[in-house]
Amino acid sequence: MKHLLHIFITVVCFAVVAGCADNSRLRDDIDRAGQLADTRPDSTIALLDSLSPAIKQADKATRMRYDLMLIKSRDKAYIEHRNDSMIAPVVEYFTDHTDPDLTPLALYYAGRVYSDLGDAPRALDYYQQALTTIGDDTIAHYNIYKVCLSQMSELFMYQRLYRYALESAEKAVDFSNELTLPIDYLSIGKSYSLLNVHDSTYLFYKKAYELASMRGDSSLIYRVQHQFIEYYYKIGDFKKADSIISKLNMEYILQDKEQLYSIISKVKIANDNYNAALPYLKWLVDSGNIHGKCYANAELANYYSKQDDDYKTSVKYLNKYIELFDSSTNLLKIDAVTKIQGYYNYSIREKENNALLKKDSKKNLLIVILVGSILLIVSIFLFIVRDIQRKRLDLKCRNFTLQEIIESTRKNSQEHCSKLQAKIDELEELLNKIEEVNSSAVIIKLKKSRTLLSEAMSNAEERAENHLKLMSSPIVIEFHDRLRTGKRILPSSPEWNELSQIVDEYNPGFIEKLVSVCRLSDREMQISLLLKIEFFPIEIAEFLGLSPSAISSIRKRLMKRTFFEIENAPKNWDEFIRLL
Repeated sequence: MKHLLHIFITVVCFAVVAGCADNSRLRDDIDRAGQLADTRPDSTIALLDSLSPAIKQADKATRMRYDLMLIKSRDKAYIEHRNDSMIAPVVEYFTDHTDPDLTPLALYYAGRVYSDLGDAPRALDYYQQALTTIGDDTIAHYNIYKVCLSQMSELFMYQRLYRYALESAEKAVDFSNELTLPIDYLSIGKSYSLLNVHDSTYLFYKKAYELASMRGDSSLIYRVQHQFIEYYYKIGDFKKADSIISKLNMEYILQDKEQLYSIISKVKIANDNYNAALPYLKWLVDSGNIHGKCYANAELANYYSKQDDDYKTSVKYLNKYIELFDSSTNLLKIDAVTKIQGYYNYSIREKENNALLKKDSKKNLLIVILVGSILLIVSIFLFIVRDIQRKRLDLKCRNFTLQEIIESTRKNSQEHCSKLQAKIDELEELLNKIEEVNSSAVIIKLKKSRTLLSEAMSNAEERAENHLKLMSSPIVIEFHDRLRTGKRILPSSPEWNELSQIVDEYNPGFIEKLVSVCRLSDREMQISLLLKIEFFPIEIAEFLGLSPSAISSIRKRLMKRTFFEIENAPKNWDEFIRLL
């Protein structure tokens, strides 16, 4: 039983792999057919028809790809789209399953289908969606981007949105090549013509004609000549229009035959050449659409009314004109309503798009502000952290310096000197006892210790002697005399400098050590110097003309700024200065 299960699983796996391989090969064939459609659409349709049986067994992705390429091939072969039953599921699929190449293509051909169905607003919407899907990747989707703009220009003209038509045509020029540039110039010229900007119309028609002539493209030359005829008729230069008609190569008349015959007949009539206009008017009566027939019957009725003994023919055409007039007017009204509705829909869509753009811009602005705020907060936080780290490092350095200063001052203090003297006396006594025992090694060690202690004692005595010299110096005596006599004359700047120098002379490194542990203002330095020459705080207040509380506050602040965690009583600063 287990063996059969393994066989079944193996067969299923092979079937799945084979199915995937078949779908992959089928998609490759469809893609090759899609590429062939650009040059040989009829052959592509036949090729795709041959793949139809296999498509029925393919997965949905392959079927949607097949339908899209079939729509493309039929469009390239000028087969008119009569319904949206095929394109609708294709667009829905490729909108849900975004493909960078096929999604814009599906949206473009949805526009082509609805354009053939006469739903211009919907076609425009799909063209715009295709452009939005392409976004900034215009190089990779050059052809689709360009034809979307060209098709939009044509539809805008049909809906009488001439400004939008001109805008789309001008954008299309940026993506033109040598083959399409004359056609784009023609579209721009036509847009300017509809806007009654005749100078620009002539300029772009002329550019299109020059490029078509350089290429020797007779079909394109014919199209430009057709537009020139309408241009000259519109500005009232009927002779010039007639001269271009005489140069037309009629074998290139295809889809616009009715429009061309209508304008030729108008030009001939404007030049009072009714006989030359008659063949074109009669063709319009027989084969034109309802508007062409209405126009041709009216002109023929007018023409025969002027002929002798031909009133019956005139009445016949007049009756036919009256019969067609109501239908033509209704169609014109419907067409006008459709175009107005299209314009309204497009305006609404433009407003909605603008509103969405504003909303998106606000969102983007909020995102930028939010990101900027976060970055600012992070930067401030990092700055604070670095500042705290720097302060901690400074504090460590300062504490280390303070420890050295305190240790050195402790060694030189009077108390320390007393202890040293006691140790020296003790060693002398011990040395006398050991000499009796005659232990040479111990004697040597003790003598070394006595020597070191004597040197330390000598340093302490030297410091005390220096302090006596400091207190006996003229500048210090001058300061004490001013205090004793009550003179209210504050020392000058040179006197303060002299005091600072004499204090530093008898206490080497005093100023440097003090500045290294605390940055002092001039007033704070003056108070510290007065403390060093044995001024009491109350005497300093009297000497400087300050209140005792102010002197106390300054000393307390200095203590706190220098020692941080150490008790910051003002008297501690006095002790620190005296020991320094």
